[in-house]
Amino acid sequence: MRIIILRHGETVENKLEVTQGHNHGQLSELGLKQVKKLANYLKDEKIDLIYCSDLGRCKKSIEPLLEIINLKAIYTPLLRERGKGIFEGRPSKELREWSHKNPGKVPEGGESELDVDKRVKKFLDENMNEWKGKIVLIMTHGGTKISLLKILNKDGIAGVIPNAGITIINIKDGEKRIEKFNYNEYLGDLK
Repeated sequence: MRIIILRHGETVENKLEVTQGHNHGQLSELGLKQVKKLANYLKDEKIDLIYCSDLGRCKKSIEPLLEIINLKAIYTPLLRERGKGIFEGRPSKELREWSHKNPGKVPEGGESELDVDKRVKKFLDENMNEWKGKIVLIMTHGGTKISLLKILNKDGIAGVIPNAGITIINIKDGEKRIEKFNYNEYLGDLK
């Protein structure tokens, strides 16, 4: 099985440093260019299944690829970004300051990292059995991508998750090999 995990293109909110969480977000001009390049880069992959967060920024990011390869995506809230509760739509700086003053706490109406890990595990448990021998693409968010990698790879690989970054994991006979990790060189000057 081959799993291709993507993060959506840059959003206006990313650019303005506004907390998104479960808000849909809107792709920026740069983000729209990134996802067109992403689609072009992936067009020759023989993708069997596509899963996508049901949030607007991911839906918009997968559209160019869907148009090229003529597949339908399966949209799911299980692949959403971590809910940031009362901080959604507010400057990211406010959430960072609050988190610094309240280590380990979850904002009102938000989710913990563990909540996201549980959601992602549920997604994998419900779907991975049908992925054997297939190429599966997942369009999601930075935080959710970290949870996916933590669960799939067991090494807790993290780091900066670039917009439109590509991670490819090949799994054969239970052995996992990372082919690409947060790869975005294909974007050229659109990184």
